[in-house]
Amino acid sequence: MSRSQAVSLAGGILAAGGVFLGIYFGSGQFSRFDAPLAPYAAATVLAAFGFAYRYLMWIQRPPTWKYFVASWRLFFRPRFLIGNFFKLIKLTFHNIVLQLFIARRGRNRWIGHMCLAWGCLLAFAVTFPLSWGWVQFSPAGSDYAVEFMGMRQFVFDPHSALGFVMFNALNFSAVFVLIGVGFAMHRRMFEHGAQAVQTLYNDMLPLFLLFAVAVSGLMLTASYKLMGGSHFSFLSLLHAFTVVLILLYMPFGKLFHIAQRPAQLGVQFYKMEGSVGPQAICERSGQAYQSQLHHDDLVDVMQEIGFDFGSHQNLSPQEKRKLIAINQANLFEGQPFVG
Repeated sequence: MSRSQAVSLAGGILAAGGVFLGIYFGSGQFSRFDAPLAPYAAATVLAAFGFAYRYLMWIQRPPTWKYFVASWRLFFRPRFLIGNFFKLIKLTFHNIVLQLFIARRGRNRWIGHMCLAWGCLLAFAVTFPLSWGWVQFSPAGSDYAVEFMGMRQFVFDPHSALGFVMFNALNFSAVFVLIGVGFAMHRRMFEHGAQAVQTLYNDMLPLFLLFAVAVSGLMLTASYKLMGGSHFSFLSLLHAFTVVLILLYMPFGKLFHIAQRPAQLGVQFYKMEGSVGPQAICERSGQAYQSQLHHDDLVDVMQEIGFDFGSHQNLSPQEKRKLIAINQANLFEGQPFVG
């Protein structure tokens, strides 16, 4: 076992253990734990292991680690720390909350992504505390009391607007997810650019899973509100199966970018620092083509993984392509190699 695998394995075990301990103590040593929700809780423990393991494997790759270390070093410079803190808030709002990087790729794509992202986050925010035994609803006369870790927080009327929102939060999240799946499926079915690069495992499977979770969840509501509880047991098992499946898929599929996205914020600091610093100059054209910071780090990473292209790495991408074309032409004409 390599060092990176050992670190990732240890991190995965710690993350899974942390979630389990959180469930154990948060539910009052399982005294407030709802046994029918045990599959959801078990899946979150396994998902925590998977997310931590893969994240640590990803973050230890030479290019990612270079970005990771450099980003934190730039962020914590004492002279710029306060300004960087406000920049981080701005970047978080733009890239995580509003996801404007998606908006630049198309309005419909942005709407679909926002519905998927916030629909899933809303579902997680409701499902996890309930399945962990952290949150309970207990009768308080004709009203309901919300308890968090055994401590009463507030009382609400189940027939009020607040009661409607609280008891239908998962239905709202399911509708958001279905809208997002619709936009995403439309793009994958009718846009040739998306069709050219999509794969079943990374593009279609997560959409199928999200669709199954949302529809089976809505069918539970339809069962007890419209059909007198008909087939509720089967539907609850089906819904639990789909939720467990997607939780186990997330750390190892395309949905893993949920964990990766916050780390991408550090890349923005790296790029901003590079844009105001010295620029690398192409030895053939004399033109600046990237920051010197990025150039030097790239050379270090390539050497670390066993590649050293010498002076060739001091050329801009345009000049490298020109050299390829020139040498391909010379090869046909029997001319010597041009370096």
